[in-house]
Amino acid sequence: MRQVVLVVALGAVLAGMGTAAGWCAVAAPPKLGVVDMDRVAAEYRQMADLNQQFQDFQRGQEQQLSERHKTRMLTDAERQDFVDLSHMAAPTENRDTRLAELEGLSNQREKRLMELRKKEAPTAEEAAELKELTARYEARMADLATLQAQLQESRVTKYQELSKLIGDSVNDAVKTVAEDQKLAMVLRKESVMFGGVDITEAVIAKLNAKPAA
Repeated sequence: MRQVVLVVALGAVLAGMGTAAGWCAVAAPPKLGVVDMDRVAAEYRQMADLNQQFQDFQRGQEQQLSERHKTRMLTDAERQDFVDLSHMAAPTENRDTRLAELEGLSNQREKRLMELRKKEAPTAEEAAELKELTARYEARMADLATLQAQLQESRVTKYQELSKLIGDSVNDAVKTVAEDQKLAMVLRKESVMFGGVDITEAVIAKLNAKPAA
């Protein structure tokens, strides 16, 4: 599963900052503010925490999928044993040995399935074994497809949740600073060729002064 870093998407989350946004009416001539969003992304301390949170979330999903792949030919009881051992608080040598044994057993059964499928005239016993292994394999692959879709959906939801948290925090900080400095509008700094009151430092200070959400 490809790692996604939230900070990369900050420009998309705050795309609305690329256009003028008026927050308070002031006497002419209006004052224009500018904010360097690249600096905000780099220096907003909670960004790093949220990125780490999202990457930890992805790693948890990857581990879950990996466990399902490694155990796809085990019985339900064997799979539960594998999961319980994998999440032991204090791993032991015996645990590692048993995990390797279970993973090897799953691989052996899948190899056996491939061998039986190639047999042109299987015995009645082999045919019964083939039927059992095929049913388990197909059920497990269907479970994996369902799980992968569920994890993808939850990953998108988590990404949107954290991105909205970042976007709302930054927009609120920009709005507050603009009102404090009586600015008629604020633009992204890279869209302004010359002039404007640079409020980047004030926005970063405002963001980093807030308690972490």
